[in-house]
Amino acid sequence: MEAAALNQLNKIRDWTIKTAEGLADDTANIQPEGFNNTIKWHLGHIITETEYFLFELAGHNGRIPPEYNRFFGPGTRPSEWREEGPLLGDLAEVLKSQVERMNQIKPEDLSVQLKESQHDFESLADSAAFSALHEALHLGQIKAMKRIVLSGKTKL
Repeated sequence: MEAAALNQLNKIRDWTIKTAEGLADDTANIQPEGFNNTIKWHLGHIITETEYFLFELAGHNGRIPPEYNRFFGPGTRPSEWREEGPLLGDLAEVLKSQVERMNQIKPEDLSVQLKESQHDFESLADSAAFSALHEALHLGQIKAMKRIVLSGKTKL
């Protein structure tokens, strides 16, 4: 079961990276009508939340730029940013570097209990399963937004 969870994380991250690499900055920065965020925000949010669910809850120090939480944490929006966020290419590189760290997690590590229960997660396996689900949900939003933006049927 634990190896399957790690395989799921890798599969969804591979899809996310391929999607990110297939985008242009102007496409990623458009907020389509009816959406609260941009594609770039979703990519950054995936990064920040993966960092939290896979590493910080397990007691490891975060390794992403500290400003990512300010740009991409829960409840943030690009429309409220006071400065330019990271470049799309930078986000793609961080997605890749997180994969390298994700692949250092051994299946037996997933059975380790968290220091304290967070979000009803008791073990790293709980947190990892949610992380894969979370990323898949945001990737679905990214793909929907990309179709809308590229169709030209959106307001800027």
